[in-house]
Amino acid sequence: MRNSLYESLYRKIANDIRTGKLKEGTRLSSVRRYAEENAMSVNTVLGAYNLLLAEGYIQAKDRSGYYVCQLEQTLSELPKKKAEREEQEEEKSEEKRPLNLSSNLVDSSLFPYSTLRQLYRETLSGDNIAILEHSGSFLGDESLRKSISQYVYKSKGIECSYRQVVIGNGTASHIQKIPRLFENNVSFIMENPGFSSTYEVVKDTGKRIIKVSVDDEGASIDDIRKASQNLQNTTALLHISPSHQFPLGSTMTAPRRTAILKWAAQEQNRYIIEDDYDSEFRYNSRPISALYSMDDKNKVIYLGTFSRTLTPSLRISFMILPPNLVEPYEKAFSLYPCPVSRIDQKVVSLFIDGLHFERHIRCMRRLYKQKRNTMLEIIREAFPTARIKGEEAGLHFVAKLPIKEEELIQMAKEELIILNGTGTGYLIFGYAHLSQTDMEKTRAFLQKASLLAKKEDKG
Repeated sequence: MRNSLYESLYRKIANDIRTGKLKEGTRLSSVRRYAEENAMSVNTVLGAYNLLLAEGYIQAKDRSGYYVCQLEQTLSELPKKKAEREEQEEEKSEEKRPLNLSSNLVDSSLFPYSTLRQLYRETLSGDNIAILEHSGSFLGDESLRKSISQYVYKSKGIECSYRQVVIGNGTASHIQKIPRLFENNVSFIMENPGFSSTYEVVKDTGKRIIKVSVDDEGASIDDIRKASQNLQNTTALLHISPSHQFPLGSTMTAPRRTAILKWAAQEQNRYIIEDDYDSEFRYNSRPISALYSMDDKNKVIYLGTFSRTLTPSLRISFMILPPNLVEPYEKAFSLYPCPVSRIDQKVVSLFIDGLHFERHIRCMRRLYKQKRNTMLEIIREAFPTARIKGEEAGLHFVAKLPIKEEELIQMAKEELIILNGTGTGYLIFGYAHLSQTDMEKTRAFLQKASLLAKKEDKG
């Protein structure tokens, strides 16, 4: 697993303290100054300093700063050769680490550690501590559900009551529950290509799956109509990702959205599952309004997550039900406790209400845009004729290069690079989590692939 930037900085400073490069009592630069001097984010430096504090390498003095603590003599007098050997072994380990270009990774150095830590302290003090005394609602804590309903109205145009919001620990858990809201048989209509993990989750439910193709406007309305012709006595659930189709990256056009909503409204047993996994990251315009916001027939079930905006490990997602499905959900799942810690829910609620979330998104959007631009430059530099789609939004885009998809994936594997395809000739390039070193490794690999492609053309 790739070490985050703050962990790398932590190891560097800790090593300097152990080897005596930083003496006892040495005052470290302030977080902001260190960040400016070393072209790092404040969160990266703060994360490293907090680890050093936790392990006793440094101490914080009020209104003074951070100071190196006294270590045992055996640590401060480590032989230089041993320290150098450890550093060399670490470098070798880094060289053997696979470079992962997948789309589901984020830059952990951007995680708002200090703010979240403060909010956890606030949650576990004063009146808030009462949340430890009760298990809470099976739908999720009211405070977080209200925070989410207000946030989605402001950012995505979704008007809903907090009573329609259900908290979960991942999109998969919601999808597994949705079929139980309907009395008759259920069939899923799913995009192809689409989320392979979601496909497997639906497959595990035992429900019928019909795949529909995807074009530059999103899921094919013609295929959707054909798929639903033989589902007269079955509830049809259309699973789509209209804001940034996965994996091809298309944004569903207004005419296509209107056509799909009209399709759903034509029959009582048709519903749409809107999987909005990364719409916060739109780089040249404000985030597109959700399909849910266009629905006046109560046909859309909205799925959202904090995995891309905060961190995948937090495992908090949410589902917004149309009003007519709230009561069926309450009847079906009232005996199932909410799978997310009430403490985590309260912290995220405070994070949203305090406008920390909006500021965090703006910061991430700016930095991810820079990374996206770098990756686009790397690909176009190696392959000027590359066809690129989906770069306007999200944390990945796809590119079709003048090399067969399977061949380039195999070449990447030989170079210890994890590169995924789509089965359509387009390759997936995730960039949010990549360091500058990772970018340069990607550049070198694509330059090498470009030279091989040119040799084959000449041959």
